[in-house]
Amino acid sequence: MDNFDDIATNNNGTSQEKLETAGIGMRIGAFLIDHFIIIAVLVCPSILFTFSHIQSDPAKAWTMFPVLMLMAFLVYFLKDIINGASLGKRALGLTVRSNLDTSEVPSVPKLFLRNILTFVWPIEFLVLICGAKKTKLGDQIAGTNVYRVSKKPKLVIIVVSAILAIAIFTASLFFGISSIFKNDDSYKMAVSYINASPEISSIVGNIEGFGYMPAGSLNYSGGHGQAVYSIKVIGSKNTVYVHIKMEKKLNKDWEIVYFDYSE
Repeated sequence: MDNFDDIATNNNGTSQEKLETAGIGMRIGAFLIDHFIIIAVLVCPSILFTFSHIQSDPAKAWTMFPVLMLMAFLVYFLKDIINGASLGKRALGLTVRSNLDTSEVPSVPKLFLRNILTFVWPIEFLVLICGAKKTKLGDQIAGTNVYRVSKKPKLVIIVVSAILAIAIFTASLFFGISSIFKNDDSYKMAVSYINASPEISSIVGNIEGFGYMPAGSLNYSGGHGQAVYSIKVIGSKNTVYVHIKMEKKLNKDWEIVYFDYSE
């Protein structure tokens, strides 16, 4: 029996589906899948957003960070609201059902309640492993449990979920690092210096743009900073890579200490 929707609506008032309680290993596996997906899709991008704006617009960064994290937590707490099964549970053939009637999908408040106690996950884990009922504290409070609705884990869902999470995480990491560089005052100063350089203009012609992902490094420590960039400069006649090293002293602006280019 693999259809979640059929099970959810199969109660005709005379009998209920007899479902097998999910094992601890399966439950932990579903938890890890959900955890990885949410971290990759929501938490990491939120952290990268904060770091990308912390130098250029710290007020915005620290205002948006708790909002973004709250959204991530809400998604986590409500991950089972679609017919009682998160992506991790669907991948392993599991679902959340009421203890009183296993054909009944618990209400949204109950699904929220059973997940909100994840804040105290060490206690939840100990109760699940060592408790006599072998259910987590959230399930005991909400009157729910996790059941198996399919004997065969859906490999396709596992693979697709993993690929999607990895792809989103990689894209977030790429765009996030690029945004960190490009929103920093050091990079903005480097670009302004390149635009104003007669030497670069004579080689590339009119500057039409810059490479999306600058190579290099950016470090801050105690009000001091050091930045090293290799920036692709795209011109009407030619394209070159400009290599710039910059330093920042306490309470001072960035200064360029090295400038060179290569084709």
